[in-house]
Amino acid sequence: MYFYLKGTINAIFNERIILETNNVGYSILVSRTNRYKVGENKQVFLYEHIHDDEHYLVGFDNLEEKKYFLYLISVSGLGPKTALSMLKVANGEDIFNAIASSNIAFLKKLPGVGSKGAEQIVLDLKGRIFGRRIKPSCYNEAVLALREMGYKKKQIEEVISNINDPTLNLDELLKLALARLKN
Repeated sequence: MYFYLKGTINAIFNERIILETNNVGYSILVSRTNRYKVGENKQVFLYEHIHDDEHYLVGFDNLEEKKYFLYLISVSGLGPKTALSMLKVANGEDIFNAIASSNIAFLKKLPGVGSKGAEQIVLDLKGRIFGRRIKPSCYNEAVLALREMGYKKKQIEEVISNINDPTLNLDELLKLALARLKN
């Protein structure tokens, strides 16, 4: 498995670059070719896709974009080319904010994503996104407590998805969520 390659950008095509390293030209799919210039020395982080009759490299300008890509391809039914197309029109943070707030309308606008695909993305990734931002146990307990107080699940998720402080304990999370729900 390749992690990255360093070399010179030899050519740029519609959705790929040719990176020359030690007299070998690697054809690498990228989300945005405008991040690269012919003749530029560049380090490209890689994902190698091998499946049945397909074998290709996907490249990323930085590790953050690669992380978003890896999350996206973990979704059932979402392949590398679709994930790359999504990252071509929207940055990873925008996509993940849409997932955290269950913004199906935003996700449906992305290339290769329909209603069912958008719902699957939210279903598969939303819990993991909250895991990055809020301790999962605190999140689950807060949702249960707020549901018992009579708040609707959609209201709760909208409020909690905008709280991005992983240092909060359950009491602090509940106080903050309640304050936002009362507004």
